[in-house]
Amino acid sequence: MKVLVVHRNEAVLESIKAQLSQWYIRSCMSGLDGLLCCRGEHFDLILCGLDLPVVTGIEMVRSIRNFSVNKKTPVILLAEGKETADHVRLLNLMNANLLTLEEVTEMQNLNLE
Repeated sequence: MKVLVVHRNEAVLESIKAQLSQWYIRSCMSGLDGLLCCRGEHFDLILCGLDLPVVTGIEMVRSIRNFSVNKKTPVILLAEGKETADHVRLLNLMNANLLTLEEVTEMQNLNLE
């Protein structure tokens, strides 16, 4: 599986790369770099932060949906729990999912055995 991870915090990038080490991970620290990666390379999944430098996560998803080879690639935005109902509505319109840190913690605590 080929995954693009875009986040402004290098520690978060490294943590995600470690957790998904069995997959090919390409990482970027700005929305612009992530957008440029999406224009020429196909990914199976895109994970990105909402608050990115240069181009925000929402702007990046909007551009991906309109002008890239990843128009139908699943996108998950990593949020901090401060998102408004308008953020959620907008992301639903762009066919992207929002995952808060609380939801990530809940998923880590699930026993799926």
